[in-house]
Amino acid sequence: MCISDFSNCELVTLATSLAIAMSNQLSNEDIAVLSAFFTALGDNLAILSLEN
Repeated sequence: MCISDFSNCELVTLATSLAIAMSNQLSNEDIAVLSAFFTALGDNLAILSLEN
């Protein structure tokens, strides 16, 4: 199964579930660092997608 096979609703549910599961094991500082990292990752993926 490919990530593009998921519906928008399924992707939101997956992202929410992962965020909740990960946050239960991390400190607030670690959550902030991961948040910034994933924001940068998403921005870079968006830029790269425009080149292809």
